[in-house]
Amino acid sequence: MTALTGQTLAGRYRVDALIGRGGMADVYRGADVVLDRAVAIKVLTERDDGERDRFLREARSMARLNHRNVVAVYDAGRDAGSSYIVMELVEGRTLATVPAHELTVHAAIRHYIEILEALAYAHENDVVHRDVKPANVMVLPSGAVKVMDFGLARRTSDMSRASSAGEIVGTIAYLPPERFLGKVADARSDLYSVGVMLYETFTGVLPFKSDADDLVAVIFAHVNEPPAAPRSVNRAVPAQVERIILRLLEKEPDRRYQSAQEVVDELRSLVTGPVEPIDPAMHQPPSPHAAARSKGGSQPDSAERKTIEADAREVLARTFGRSRLVDIGYSETLAGMLATRKRDYPEAARAYRAALTAFGDANNDLERAKTALKYGTMALQRANEAESEGTITNRRELSDAVDILTDALPSFRGRAMLKELEEGERLLYALQRTLIRTR
Repeated sequence: MTALTGQTLAGRYRVDALIGRGGMADVYRGADVVLDRAVAIKVLTERDDGERDRFLREARSMARLNHRNVVAVYDAGRDAGSSYIVMELVEGRTLATVPAHELTVHAAIRHYIEILEALAYAHENDVVHRDVKPANVMVLPSGAVKVMDFGLARRTSDMSRASSAGEIVGTIAYLPPERFLGKVADARSDLYSVGVMLYETFTGVLPFKSDADDLVAVIFAHVNEPPAAPRSVNRAVPAQVERIILRLLEKEPDRRYQSAQEVVDELRSLVTGPVEPIDPAMHQPPSPHAAARSKGGSQPDSAERKTIEADAREVLARTFGRSRLVDIGYSETLAGMLATRKRDYPEAARAYRAALTAFGDANNDLERAKTALKYGTMALQRANEAESEGTITNRRELSDAVDILTDALPSFRGRAMLKELEEGERLLYALQRTLIRTR
């Protein structure tokens, strides 16, 4: 039994049993005792402010969506130290667990029509999912599907280059090339992910994978290599389906379908019109030369390919080096927050400085500016305690906080983040006053 089982959140939502675990939250089966209905309750397990903000963003993104193919959000709140989201309880299996032999071509196409209708609706409401994959699609006993876990969703207006660079999230196998390159992601990025899913459904394999689990090789393929034609992997894939898949998997977003509705319309025409037959159990292992045949033309020799791969790995190492640095920055920021709460100020200062360095090296000015606020707040708290206790104030730390915050504030101005800017300016003024007072 978990700590929350048996509790009632906000005097209304009874927590009955744990049914799933994720990276940042646990999901429980529960009941709304006021409306007397079964619900799913997603409870945040992370405790830092950044994760709470992200959790709230998930609730807001999902609450905007009211569609038959989207898991509904009923409520969100905080009680007894836990942040939670109350959602529709969906019984069924994820698309990832549905065996191939249970899918006919028409059943598979109907599933994808519903997935794309859900995404079309979300995109029309300015929400991009950002983590479309089979594990986030529930297939109900009736055969209907529901898209879930908009936990990585962002308002389209928030999908700036600055926010997406170095923030590579989701599942690598289904992410579009632009996400690896720090470029702007939009609704067409979700369509690429659907293309990967369709490829996997109709061929039995992913378009880009590495037998040696070489992450860099997979990313390189997403960014640079065309996929093997689906019919070269499984000869029974209908030609019409292959054409749709390959267009969804275009490297450049402008060459893909420009809306989910476009894909829905084409898939509907396949269901109503003649479609080449397919036996889902006929997934053939890809020929060793399938990829080469799909690309056409001569292939680079061994030496040339090694050079190409080495260059690609260097580029990707730089790209993902930024992502690793961002991860370090987040980890050190959390360590700094925890140390501040414990009043272990030397450790807090060390952690915040490490985070500032990591975000700076990753060229992530926004996260560096947010960390500068936390560092300045810690320095001011430490100075105020020293004054009240009659001990020596760490003026070097105060001076450094003033310099760091002064350098960071333009990052808020450039993004019109008025709340953060006002907080930073007030903090800067307080730090400067304290520094003068302790001379």
